[in-house]
Amino acid sequence: MPERAKPAPSKVVDVVAGILMERRIFLVEERRANDEADPGYVEIPGGHVDPGETLEDALRRELKEELGIEVEKARLVQKSLAKATNGERQRIHYFHVEKWNGRIESKEAEQVYWESDVSNLSIVPDRRAVRRLLRVQTPDSN
Repeated sequence: MPERAKPAPSKVVDVVAGILMERRIFLVEERRANDEADPGYVEIPGGHVDPGETLEDALRRELKEELGIEVEKARLVQKSLAKATNGERQRIHYFHVEKWNGRIESKEAEQVYWESDVSNLSIVPDRRAVRRLLRVQTPDSN
C-alpha cells in the first residue's frame, strides 16, 4: 500500500497580548462581529508580530493601534498556544502592561471595557494568563 504524504503542519504565528489591570479588574476587547478570526470574542487586546519586529515593539505598536496608548513598562508573564476560529495557529506572548500613558479608547474592536470576571474571557489561554497575574497581585496593588 503506498504511503500517503503527510500534510505539512500549519505555521505557528507569533501574537502579543497586553494585560492592563487596575485594582484586580482587567481590560478586554470585544471583537467585531465581522472579524475574520474570533468574531464577537471577548479577549485580551493585542495582535500579530510583524516580520523582524521584537515582541516588545509589537506590543507597543498593537496597543497604540488598538487602544491609543503608549506602553511604558511591560513584562512577559506567559506564552501559550492557541488556534483561532479561522484555523490560524498562534503562539500568544502575554505581557503584563504595568505602566502606560494615554486615554484608553476602542480604535479597532467593537468595544473595550474593564472586566472583573475571568470566566467572561472567550479563550482559555487568556483566562490562564489573567489568573496568573491575579494570583500574584495583592488586594491593594494596581
